[in-house]
Amino acid sequence: MAKLAINGGTPVAPGGLKTTWPIYDDCERKALIDVLESGKWCSARFYYEHPLDSRVALFQQEFARWIGCTHAVAAANGTSAVMLALKAAGITTGDEVICPAATFIATATAVIMAGGVPVFVDIEPDTYQMDPALAEQAITPRTKALLPVHYGGYPADMDRIMDVARRHNLVVIEDAAEAHGTEWRGKKTGNLGHAGAFSFQMGKPLAAGEGGAVTTSDPEIARMAYSYLDLGRIEDGGKYEHYIAAGNNRMTEFQGAILLCALKRLDEQTNIRWQNGEYFAQELDRIGGIPALKRDPRITKRGYYFYFLRYQPEHWGGMPRSRFLQALAAEGIHAGTAHNQPLYQNPMFLTAKWDRGDGDTYRKAVDYSKVSCPVAERVFESEVVALGKDFLMERALVDQVLEAIGKIKANLSELV
Repeated sequence: MAKLAINGGTPVAPGGLKTTWPIYDDCERKALIDVLESGKWCSARFYYEHPLDSRVALFQQEFARWIGCTHAVAAANGTSAVMLALKAAGITTGDEVICPAATFIATATAVIMAGGVPVFVDIEPDTYQMDPALAEQAITPRTKALLPVHYGGYPADMDRIMDVARRHNLVVIEDAAEAHGTEWRGKKTGNLGHAGAFSFQMGKPLAAGEGGAVTTSDPEIARMAYSYLDLGRIEDGGKYEHYIAAGNNRMTEFQGAILLCALKRLDEQTNIRWQNGEYFAQELDRIGGIPALKRDPRITKRGYYFYFLRYQPEHWGGMPRSRFLQALAAEGIHAGTAHNQPLYQNPMFLTAKWDRGDGDTYRKAVDYSKVSCPVAERVFESEVVALGKDFLMERALVDQVLEAIGKIKANLSELV
């Protein structure tokens, strides 16, 4: 009789894992009603007698304190936050910004929205993060910034990245959209480079449906991020005084209200995920053949968005990853491959070209079809197994995932 659910056996988690996200309670209910009844739904400072009457202003203050920096500028979404941080740091037309090949599309489109040119480099095989040595090799006279992504909530090697930046006089913007609560040597992501950018989209560890924030301790970056955020205004200027050409990327008061409530729970939730994530990694080592990403003592806490596993087919009878994912799904554990492909293989990079914008002195179209990042290509093609963060909130759910993986390993003869 078959034991595996894919062959008719009983699944480990019939109907799938019973996770809950986003989490909310009466704090959000009351806060949203308060904003609704106030009639002040817009976060523009001109609607308030005092700045801290605004939920968004209060959230900016609390979030900066939580990150450990001096400034937070709340934005409409995470993509805007990355773009605002780049523009505030001085990125302009034709500037090259070095990014990892493995990330969500918003990392690269934010560079383009800021006027820059994304330059993709490969990732390290045991962390899935930007390879600092390859980033240094990619530097040209046109390079102005490094844009490491703490992909899935795992931190990039900020020691080496900041060293590269110092030696080449580059600005470092952290894409921390998936890394709320992650710590590197005891400091939170978003406070390790010159500026950070966060997302508060519904699935993120700190969620408001949409939303984002720029974090920095550089007052000039904060000042310019605010101006690019709010139609070119400056914080001590008048309502109809506009100093630069800029759009409206403000966060609403409803989002600010939700985030103030959610931030109160974030430390506890991060600690639960961190502890269960460490337990999960240890138990995966017992099963063998599908380890978690490298555990590095410099990572003093990890705030998850994805939990990445490294599928090793040689330990699974040569069974391809696709078959493993099918068997896992049949047991009620749904996993994917995160963002499916290196960014330069996305249609927008294969069909579009951006001019570097130097007029007659230097004109060259970017041909992303010639980019090759073999580690990222292999990882997406055959290795990465990505689980969402929410199962980490309960040890019983972690044990169900482990049971399903162990069950498949113990009954490989049914599959290969």
